[in-house]
Amino acid sequence: EMSAVVAHARSAASTATASRRSAGARIRAAPRAAASQQPQQPGVPRGLGGVSLASAGRAAAFYSAAAALGASLNNGAARSARDVTVAAFSAAADGDGAAADPWKALGVKAGADAEEIKKALDRKKLLYKTEPGKLAKFEEAYDTIVQASLQARLRGDLSGVDKNILNADKVSLFGPYWPIKCTSPMRDIKVNVAISLFAAIVCWRSPEGLRNLQPAIYGMIFQIFRMFMKLVDVDPGPSALIDRKAATKHNNKRFFRSFYLVLGCFSLTLAASYWLPNVICELTKMTIPLKYLAAQEIYVTAIISFNLAVLTSYYR
Repeated sequence: EMSAVVAHARSAASTATASRRSAGARIRAAPRAAASQQPQQPGVPRGLGGVSLASAGRAAAFYSAAAALGASLNNGAARSARDVTVAAFSAAADGDGAAADPWKALGVKAGADAEEIKKALDRKKLLYKTEPGKLAKFEEAYDTIVQASLQARLRGDLSGVDKNILNADKVSLFGPYWPIKCTSPMRDIKVNVAISLFAAIVCWRSPEGLRNLQPAIYGMIFQIFRMFMKLVDVDPGPSALIDRKAATKHNNKRFFRSFYLVLGCFSLTLAASYWLPNVICELTKMTIPLKYLAAQEIYVTAIISFNLAVLTSYYR
C-alpha cells in the first residue's frame, strides 16, 4: 500500500508542469483526483507497524498535495518543511473539523524534535484514550509530520528540515532503557497512589513481631501490571489480526519493560533504604535506637511504595 502511494507521488512530481498558477489551487484539486482513483479498502485497521496510517485515500491525497507543492517551486526556491507539512495536512483533511496545522493539533512548536513530537502524541493518547474521534485527529497530525519528512527525502529536498524531523518515522517504540517522562491521567494516578498507601498501611497495622516486606512485594507486583497497562494505552502496537507474530513480540516487549522498570526501582530503593543503612551501621558499629529498628519495615515499605507510585504515574 505504501509502495503504491510512493509511486503515485513520484509520478505526480515527474509529470507536473511549470505552470504559474497558484500552488493552493493545485493542492485543493489534488485530494479529489487522488480520492476518486484510489479504491476503497473498508475494514483496514489503524496502527500498522509503529505508525498508525490514515485511510489509503487520505494518504494518497497527502502525497499528491505534497508533490504538487514541490513541483510548483520557482527555480529551486524551496519552501520550508513546515509549509509543506501544513499544506499537505490541510489538503488531506476531510472536513471533520481537524486542525489545519498538525503542530498545533499536537500542541508542539513547529520544528520540534522527534522525541518531543512522540511525547506529545503519547500524552494525547493517555488523556483522550476514551475518545476515539479525538485520538484519530491526533494520530493523523502525527502521521502528517512523519510523512512530510519522508516526502522531503523522496524529493531530495532537505533544506530547512531538522535532521531529527527527517527521521521522526524511525523513533524507537520504547525509547531508551531508562524511564521516560509520561504523565498518567489523574484517575490512574489516584489508583497507583491507593495501591502504595494500602501496602504501607498493611505493614503498619501488622503485629510488631510479624512485620516484613511482603506488602511492598505485593504492591510491586500490582505496579508491574499498572505499568504494563499504561504501555498498552500509550503504544497499542501492530494488530494481531494482521500480524500475530509481530503483535506477540510487541506485547512481550511491553511486559519486559514493565517488569524491569518496576523491579529495578524496587531493588534500588530497597538497597538504599534497607541493605545499605544496615551495612553502614554494622561497619561503623553505630548505635541505632530500638524504636527505629522495630519500625524499619514500615519506613522501608513506605519509601518503596512512594517511589513505585511516582514511577508508574509519571514515567513509562
